[in-house]
Amino acid sequence: MWLIYALLNMFFMALVNYIDEFLTHSSSSKENCNIHERFGGVLVMSTVLCVVGLSTLCIFSETITLARPYMTLALVSAIPMVVVWAGYFYLLQLFSTHHVVPLFGLSSIWLLLIEIFAGASVSLIELSGIIVLVVGAYLLDRGAFKWAIPSKLLTLMLPVSFAWAVTVYLVKLATADEGNAVAVYFWQLLGIFMIGGLLFAFIAPYRRGFLTRIRTEKSRFIVPSLMNESCGQLAFLFSTLAIATAPLAVYYTAVGGIQSIFLIVMFWLFPLNHRNTTTVTQWLGVAFIVAGIALLEI
Repeated sequence: MWLIYALLNMFFMALVNYIDEFLTHSSSSKENCNIHERFGGVLVMSTVLCVVGLSTLCIFSETITLARPYMTLALVSAIPMVVVWAGYFYLLQLFSTHHVVPLFGLSSIWLLLIEIFAGASVSLIELSGIIVLVVGAYLLDRGAFKWAIPSKLLTLMLPVSFAWAVTVYLVKLATADEGNAVAVYFWQLLGIFMIGGLLFAFIAPYRRGFLTRIRTEKSRFIVPSLMNESCGQLAFLFSTLAIATAPLAVYYTAVGGIQSIFLIVMFWLFPLNHRNTTTVTQWLGVAFIVAGIALLEI
């Protein structure tokens, strides 16, 4: 069941990545010399719109109550999550989504180390599956066997992928009782929303970037953002369910390469710029990802 949740998460996240690419390149503040205003406005919008998910869960969820230890873990997980969002939006100002997203596969390595250190046992087949998936994500990203990742991108992705690994691990701990996954997601969203309020109040470039796009772009910014965050929050709900039901949290991050497949298809069907072709090596990456999933399932 965890794999079904993960696949749904990857599909909706690929849709989010596609819209993020559009919002990044359609920004009225694109030429602004302050990069913090450019990505800060989108970051604040994403955190503020958590109110959509919070309201929906309050209406439709059977319960949002949690024991205090689980609630604390869920709230704390919001901190590295916002770090991930900030790093992601920052990197989209410098690199294409097609390059950034597959490198979240690095989180599998961090998460594997965290879970082994915490006492989890990982079989050779499981380890092989994770390695094959990470290699597949790299081939899908680069389209060649030559090591050609820009050093700045790789350097910045190391802490961002570590923050994502920490987020996933905290969610796994908070969902020790699989039945409380939706409640965990509610409290994580609440934590993100509160952090968003602090960012708006105390970081002037983020506030200026947010207000500038609201004033100048109006519905051209608000409507895609609302649609984007609705898909994103639905995707993260599925990710919480996948993490809760997976044997190890690293299983979830290991299948992250599937998100790149969905993203490539979207760019091929609805190209925004030059990303509408794939190489033989990229399709080999797809085969590696499928093989890695098979090894994990075994």
